[in-house]
Amino acid sequence: RAMQWGGHGLPKMGGGDWNDGYNLVGAKGQGESVWLAMFLAMVLERFAPVCEGRGEADRADRYRREAKRLKKAVDETAWDGEWYLRAFYDDGTPMGSRQSDECRLDSLSQSFAVLCGMPDKERRNRALDACMRLLVDEQGRYIRLFYPPFDQSVKNPGYVKAYPAGLRENGGQYTHGACWLTMAMLREGRVEDGYRLLEIL
Repeated sequence: RAMQWGGHGLPKMGGGDWNDGYNLVGAKGQGESVWLAMFLAMVLERFAPVCEGRGEADRADRYRREAKRLKKAVDETAWDGEWYLRAFYDDGTPMGSRQSDECRLDSLSQSFAVLCGMPDKERRNRALDACMRLLVDEQGRYIRLFYPPFDQSVKNPGYVKAYPAGLRENGGQYTHGACWLTMAMLREGRVEDGYRLLEIL
């Protein structure tokens, strides 16, 4: 069900992914989720040994091949120069780009770049640097899900815009998303940054 690819070779967004407030990003059937590509690659790699244990070696091989292909597709189509994009709208417009007026940087793609083992260490760390710079508010003691929140954007990602700017899924601290960023810092060996985020949480 999840292995349905769009024009960039990434999983289709459908009616939303982890952030179900993004329910209009792929409503016409063409939008793609960069985060889901990373998450799916991780799941496929971890599920392949389960398939082997059930005597399904061909399925295990397919899952490993697709996981590798997904990571390659993400690196080729979703690296924005400083961080990873979050998604592509139905019309191909990127979400989570330096050129985006809202949701310029979304933490999920940066966290899962580490958690799924994207191959480029320099890119992973540049993405984490951007999160520390743009998403972590040391004075306010919170960790944004993305920034800036949706408010006046011409693009309509879905009902996420119904939340007031900076609350919940609309660019506020969504705590288990913040935990994923903390896990990514620690997994990458950035212990001091990870500890700072734990202190904030």
